[in-house]
Amino acid sequence: MGVGGALQGSAVRVSAAAMARDQLVHAVLALWRTQVVLIFTFVMPLLWLLLLGLLAGNDAVGRDGVRVMQFATPTAIAMGTFFATLPPVAISVAEARETGVLKRLHGTPLPAWGYFVGRIGAALLFALGALVVTVLLSVLLYEVRLRTETLPATAVTLVLGTTAFSAGGLAIGSLSRTASVAEAASIGSAVVLSFISGLFFVGATLPAWLDTVASVFPLKPYADALRDQFNPYLPGGGWDPAGLAVIAAWLVAGTVIGLGTFRWERYRSRSAGPAQRQPVRPTPPGAPPSSSSSAPPSSAGAPPAGQAPRRRAPVRRPSALAVLAGQSRAALRGAARRPGDVFFSVVMPVGLFSLLVTVQPGDTLADGRPAALVIGASMVTWGAGVALFMNLPEGVARARDTGLLKRMRGTPLPVPGYLAGRAVAGFVLSLVILAAILLLGAAAYGLRVGPAGLLLGLVVLLVGALSLAACGLLLTTLVPSARAVGTVGLAVLFLLSFFSEVFLIDGPDWMATVRSLFPLKHLQNGLAAAWEGAAAPVPWLDLLVLAVWATAAGALAVRRFRWQPATP
Repeated sequence: MGVGGALQGSAVRVSAAAMARDQLVHAVLALWRTQVVLIFTFVMPLLWLLLLGLLAGNDAVGRDGVRVMQFATPTAIAMGTFFATLPPVAISVAEARETGVLKRLHGTPLPAWGYFVGRIGAALLFALGALVVTVLLSVLLYEVRLRTETLPATAVTLVLGTTAFSAGGLAIGSLSRTASVAEAASIGSAVVLSFISGLFFVGATLPAWLDTVASVFPLKPYADALRDQFNPYLPGGGWDPAGLAVIAAWLVAGTVIGLGTFRWERYRSRSAGPAQRQPVRPTPPGAPPSSSSSAPPSSAGAPPAGQAPRRRAPVRRPSALAVLAGQSRAALRGAARRPGDVFFSVVMPVGLFSLLVTVQPGDTLADGRPAALVIGASMVTWGAGVALFMNLPEGVARARDTGLLKRMRGTPLPVPGYLAGRAVAGFVLSLVILAAILLLGAAAYGLRVGPAGLLLGLVVLLVGALSLAACGLLLTTLVPSARAVGTVGLAVLFLLSFFSEVFLIDGPDWMATVRSLFPLKHLQNGLAAAWEGAAAPVPWLDLLVLAVWATAAGALAVRRFRWQPATP
């Protein structure tokens, strides 16, 4: 009996290990199909590495042949491994709970540790993939050298850091009520930490107080340790006990919070509750029956005796303006239900505006223009790009993939009315971004825009919004699925933003020719010129380029628009 029990227990342990292994495989496949993971794990770090190579060059900085990219590669490694762990774990945990997957798993023999091993292990594998791809690209393209004397410290930093980020993702996913909240909270916090930790700045020095704040969180010690370990001019083995202690503290905190607040079943909606039936009041004797009293089916809708039947009023088709207003309201309600869209298109540009103005060494830029004015125009451009070139086409493609557009085709709704309603909603969000940045700039940074400049800026924003919306809708006709639309949209927007100096990063002269061909730079230039006051001329060239893009891309988008997904 004892032997049988031992064998049975051994079989159970093997089964649990096998289930944990299967959960790991399933989690890896699920992350591979998630566009957010692919974007932030591979696309953004590699694009950032390539952009750094274009902007900073790769000249030798010493007689020993050390290249410039030797010092830029650790930033791309930190970015890739960070975004490969924290957001994917948070989003996957919250999504599995919201869709009922966790509840079903809880009823299986899979132990809780097996689920955590699968999710966190998958994130760590993706972090390893991002690390390998980045290092290989750096070594092959930029002649980056790996320091053998710091490899043990680098390995410990990478393992401890990615595990701590995964624990932070578990905490965010456990605390978030929905997957959309987890997506906004995890990616939002990751982007903010990346900016205050200096990952998105080239050659800039952050204020001392901001550097102190960033040092409290795990990303800055993690990135600083990797930079030191890649720096061939620093002696020693690259160990940073203080930084590792900060990362370890966040590992413990994230694990405690994540496990302490983890739940298998979805959060109950705050508005949910037992249905309240209204009591049926008896009709007093002699009183006429109420309108809610039941009537025989044959008498429903019948006119009173002795009266002629009433004619029904003809059904009128809604006007074009009513269709546009209805579609705009529907798109705005949909955006309000997706916290991630609101965060990236509204909150993030306003926060970046404040951060970029704060880190500037003076009130003016190198060309003499006010820093708050130029950065404000840049962040309005970025927010409008997110709302109109990324979120808008992704929403349209999602409706097409789910069959909503196919069902809508049987209604009197015209194609231009549907597309125009989505574009108007994106323009409204752009107006919100504009108002928030101008108000914050006036209150905190001395930004003053006169009535004429404000009016001209609205015209520029309107034409720019039309061009970005037209390009976004054209993107939906060129890319087969909503997942691919979001990935391609963010990658193109991210790349063009750096080419167009939206983040105030100068580049070589040939980049000026490239960015002059695309609408993003012209929207930024047009807004900045409009806000400069009466002395600045009307940006006719910028308006012309934006109008050409709006007309050409819009015509192609309407012509190629599909109501149904593309057949394989």
